[in-house]
Amino acid sequence: MPVISRSIYVLAFFDTLIITLISLFTFCSFTTSILQLLLITLWTLITLSFVLYTKNFYGIRKYTPKDIYFLLEGVSVSTVIAAIPMLFMSFNIITFLLLAINATLIFVCLLIFRTLFQIFNSFCKSTKNVLIVGAGQDGKLIAEEIQSRPELGMKVVGFLDDNMNTLEDEDSSIPILGLTCDSEAVIKDNNVKIVIVAVKSRMDAEILTDLVKGIPLEVKVWRMPKFYEKITSKYLVSKMTVNWLFYDCTKKKAILYAHLKRLCDIISSILIMLVTLPISIIAMIGIKLSDLGPIFYFQTRMGKFGKPFKMIKFRTMYQDKVEDNFDDDLNEVQADDKRIMPFCKILRKFHIDELPQMINVLRGEMSIIGPRPVREEVYYENKERVPFWECRNWVRPGWCGWQQINICDPTAEDRLKYDLYYIRHRKLLWEFAILVQYFAKVITGRCK
Repeated sequence: MPVISRSIYVLAFFDTLIITLISLFTFCSFTTSILQLLLITLWTLITLSFVLYTKNFYGIRKYTPKDIYFLLEGVSVSTVIAAIPMLFMSFNIITFLLLAINATLIFVCLLIFRTLFQIFNSFCKSTKNVLIVGAGQDGKLIAEEIQSRPELGMKVVGFLDDNMNTLEDEDSSIPILGLTCDSEAVIKDNNVKIVIVAVKSRMDAEILTDLVKGIPLEVKVWRMPKFYEKITSKYLVSKMTVNWLFYDCTKKKAILYAHLKRLCDIISSILIMLVTLPISIIAMIGIKLSDLGPIFYFQTRMGKFGKPFKMIKFRTMYQDKVEDNFDDDLNEVQADDKRIMPFCKILRKFHIDELPQMINVLRGEMSIIGPRPVREEVYYENKERVPFWECRNWVRPGWCGWQQINICDPTAEDRLKYDLYYIRHRKLLWEFAILVQYFAKVITGRCK
């Protein structure tokens, strides 16, 4: 899969080098066996790399001081996971001390390296000039996205467009530098490194020939929808892209994936119910003692292909104040809502009230990962208002999803873009990473 910048490979390589060397140095005194040392180092490398990946430390994005805490959190979590086999081998104070030293050294070295890496990217790395073919709506959209993300290290130098009406109506601050037949000269004069094709209609043979002749082989060429996905993690919703999504969903590998995903859903839901059983029992007792009402709350939501089903949740509101038309996923209920029972505020904060949805997963009405289900009236309202809204229901709705870990208060349009991005790119390993990210947000109380 092509990447926007190879710098993420450099980042991953040096992270791997740092983790490996520090782990070998730290744990060499833990065991006299070379094989054990290599296995412990490899396990540490795998767990920490995966945690950093789930926290998007290998994505091109804007970093903030808060990421220092997220890096510390990631190193700490991975150290706990990596420590499990070591503690079985030798459970003593020396083991704990070695793990603490290893985690500290890795955190400090990763922080220093990443700080230097960001300084280099900000002040030393040259800006890549971008040329966009097509100055229409899609061209201007991708230009705005690039301009709003300085961390990409890119500058849009201009457009190429053969439509004279576009030239006359041009109101963008980015100039139109010529026609497609001028591509060779424009690319050379402006030192263009990336060309993005943002033409909605099919280009004829003459235009394509001009571009083939005019774009040097060392210049990267992207289709606009693909580039949009790469930098936003959202799907560009248009008639053409939804057509592509249709073909992706009907491939044979999608059928195999669906069967494997169903098996994983069943296993995962059973494991989650078993692990959280003590918490669920405490929640049920607390709800019952709060107002002696029913423990569970049932609400009609829309499932795969628009089929309604009853979604199960722990009841968190007083029985006489429960309304049928509220939707937690649309933030209609605030944390300080007077209808919420005091005991149940913590259930909502850490999403414990959603644990009964494992029953929906076992029934096949929901999946562990997928677009969050909405109420029937919300579904039909958005179906009329938002183009291609029903496409998000091509798969089973999820207990958690890509949209939830990326944005807390989405519009219907943004929700659709994230959901279709998930449908387009869904793979079992990526879904596992989404689940890990969701758990991390829930445990720390950051998931809204």
